[in-house]
Parts: sequence; structure tokens; C-alpha cells
Amino acid sequence: MTTERRIAAVEASLTPTELVVAWLTEAHAHGGVDAMVRASLANETYVPPINRLGHAAADGARARMKGKPRDEIDRASDQAVREVLFRFHLVMRIITVCRDILDRELLLTALFSTRIALLAREPEDGWDPDHLKEVEQLRDLISLSLRGLRAIGAAREEVERRYLGGHPALFPDDAARWVGQLTTSETLETTATRLAELEGVRTSLLQPPEAFAARVAGYVADLVEPAKVVALEDLDEGHQALGIATSWLRGKLEVSDGH
Repeated sequence: MTTERRIAAVEASLTPTELVVAWLTEAHAHGGVDAMVRASLANETYVPPINRLGHAAADGARARMKGKPRDEIDRASDQAVREVLFRFHLVMRIITVCRDILDRELLLTALFSTRIALLAREPEDGWDPDHLKEVEQLRDLISLSLRGLRAIGAAREEVERRYLGGHPALFPDDAARWVGQLTTSETLETTATRLAELEGVRTSLLQPPEAFAARVAGYVADLVEPAKVVALEDLDEGHQALGIATSWLRGKLEVSDGH
């Protein structure tokens, strides 16, 4: 048996989740998205993973349904392809969203750090009348940004547990960046909170746990629903994709109107 056939036989025994996790494990060995792309471009026999996963999911479903009626086999095959395409696009959605957030947080960190330094150093002509208000606003902005970072992180972990068997979607380099940014943001919040305490600024109000849970649920939807839509579009099931997209957008508008 050739290596290709051996790999195909192994893949045929895997569920859609296991197929995507196996691909992720292979991809993560490159260390980062950029390194994986360079390696893929240098490989003359490269096959896009979405193609390979789709074929493997269909073949696996057909193998598991061997002996069943034709229509049952076709339905199982179609469902397996939907599931594997959804999970693939979900991984790509997680990576894209989290990388964008890391880039944004890097800029915010520079802005917040500079602002803290300015507000901590008293000018020779004394503080501006709005100094305490500025300290309070900065502290609250930093806390809000950190809560958002924690919420999207919790949402990502929830989605990974639900659809990827708990396997991380982020490549090792981005995962390390995420941990580093979280630590930096927590340090900024601690610094801003201490500055506010020294200035005698009133304590900020704590958000109830249900507010954080609602925010996490919103981020889960923001990751999952677009991935479903793209997967269905890949299969030319535009009507169902439109329904999912409309429902997702309606939910976001309702949340926005509620605030």
C-alpha cells in the first residue's frame, strides 16, 4: 500500500472533527500561519486542505455507511462534508478575528501606556481641572478593553471545546502573542487602577457575571455563524446560508438596540 493510500485509509476512519484536528496538528507543526503558507507554496504537490478534508469526510462517511441504502449514504456523505467545511472555516475565522484583535490591542497598549505616563506626571503649572475625570475615563477604558479580550478568549475556548474537541485553533506563535497581550493588558489595568486610587478617583462599578456571559455568547455567535454561512456557500446552499446570516445579524442588532 502506498503512503497516499495509507493516509487516505486513516482519514476515512476519522470523524469530521478528528479530520480537522489532524489537519490542525499537522499545520501547527510549522509554528505559524506565515511559515505554513511559505511551506505550502514551496510544495509542488500541495493540495488545498479544504479540498482534502472535504474528500476525506465524504469517503469516510461512505465507508462507515457501507451496505446502507444509497440515499442514506448520500445524506451521510453530504452531512460529513458540511461538518468538515464548517470546522475548517471556523478555524480560519478564529485565526483571522484573533489576529485582528491582537493587532488592535497592540495599538491600544501603546496609547494607554503613553496616556498613563502623562497622567501620572504632574505638570509644573498644576493639574488640569479635568484631570480626575481623565484618570477615571482612562482606567475604565483599559478595564473595558481587558474585559473584551477576556471575553473573546473565553468564547474561542468554548468554540474549540464544542467543535474542535478542545484542540486550539490558534497557531503556536499567535497563541503565545495572545498570552503575552493578556498579561500586558492586565498589568496596564493594575497600573491604571492604582493611579486612580492614588488620585482619589471613585471606584469603578463591577459588571455582573451575567453581563460577561452575555458578551461571551455574543462572541461565540460572531465566530460560529459566519463560518456556517461560508461553508454553506461553498456547497451552493445559498438560501440556508442567507437564513443563518440574517438571524445572526438580527441578533446583533437586537443586542445593540438593547444597550
